[in-house]
Amino acid sequence: MTDDNIAQLLEVAGRSYTPDSSTGLARVKTRGAHQRRVRRTTSTGLVFLAVVSAIVGLVLTDPGGHLGNPVGYLRISPMARIVELSGPSNGLTDVYFANTTEGIGMEQDCSLSPTANTACSLKIVKTGDGGRTWTPVGHALHVTYPGSHASYPFVNFVTNGKDGWIYGSKTFVTHNGGKTFEESGPPGLVTDLSIVGNKTWALSRPCPPGVPGCSSTIYSAPTDGGPWRVVRGAPMLQYPYLQLLRTSEQDAFLTAQATDRTLYVTENGGFSWMSHQFPGLCAQLQHLAASSRHDVWALCSGATPSDTQTKELYHSVDAGSTWVLVATSNSGTQPGAGRLPASGIVTQVISVGPGRLLIALDNGTLIESTDGGKTWAPQGLPANGGVIQLTFTDAQHGWAILSPNDTLYRTSDGGGHWTMAGNH
Repeated sequence: MTDDNIAQLLEVAGRSYTPDSSTGLARVKTRGAHQRRVRRTTSTGLVFLAVVSAIVGLVLTDPGGHLGNPVGYLRISPMARIVELSGPSNGLTDVYFANTTEGIGMEQDCSLSPTANTACSLKIVKTGDGGRTWTPVGHALHVTYPGSHASYPFVNFVTNGKDGWIYGSKTFVTHNGGKTFEESGPPGLVTDLSIVGNKTWALSRPCPPGVPGCSSTIYSAPTDGGPWRVVRGAPMLQYPYLQLLRTSEQDAFLTAQATDRTLYVTENGGFSWMSHQFPGLCAQLQHLAASSRHDVWALCSGATPSDTQTKELYHSVDAGSTWVLVATSNSGTQPGAGRLPASGIVTQVISVGPGRLLIALDNGTLIESTDGGKTWAPQGLPANGGVIQLTFTDAQHGWAILSPNDTLYRTSDGGGHWTMAGNH
């Protein structure tokens, strides 16, 4: 696949989902990415304990995406969030598809040792046959992570096609579509990075998640290159697992994934922020999805030691000022509310266009609503692992990566049936 092909596919992937599009081809890129996605390599006689803390989900849409980029690279605008991850990833991650055949992603291969720092090989790869085979874009990036004996680093990849970052415990940038990278980024552990238009934001904290007493900071930099500067007006939250969603260059949402019911909203690029309250259950656990500040979804769930979890789905059309319950796992809670399954722990919530939502559960179940949460139906994914990532290029064609082995599946009937696409 040539650079022009990659440019075209990423440009298409950045277009928003429009079910009534005059062309009849609704385009959407929806992905769930996660923290600490690495391949576990064990030496003979050694057993390592991997500690995996969180998953970053992004909902990628670009309502204003257009072709004609003079450099010929794709434009993808992510809206990011953090969700739980039940186990480490192996190999192919952060996959973007723009049509039924062409995609780009990152391959990770990390070696753990009880006596040495973790070393990773990170490679940007592309496919031209729907994910059956993958070839490198450039040379592999070989990284050693300090202070990582027998543990997994945070490793994630986000790109608009031309500009991109491999971020986490260390941060690297490319401005040539992944052919080469150099180490560059804000200080600390970068837990999230969002490219929207000409501005890229990064969420970083100066200490690991398990260390109390330090706060996360939002940084901003020009997407095509330049220094990182602190977004001075942004809240500095101490809870380590945060969700940052940007629906445009000006609009963004920030919230803790647990322990707090507060949603922070900016409508002026981070210069000032308002705070709104989530419904009560969201103080335990919550997942956020948004396509604009007028279309925000919060799936709140109860903390539970079992596989049964109370769930409530809320919708807001005024940037979180008010919320309406649209679905729940509790019967008889509100007339007209949709019914969610009590079984399964929520790992992802994704908005794939007006009224269409996908919820992934840790038991491998994937359910979908096409009427704004009133009714739900299971998708036909094999229940052999949690859903790490979802990608749809139109209303019918999609891809899913399932843990624990990063198995790639594809569908051509909107999720009714899935078949294995193949791994790198």
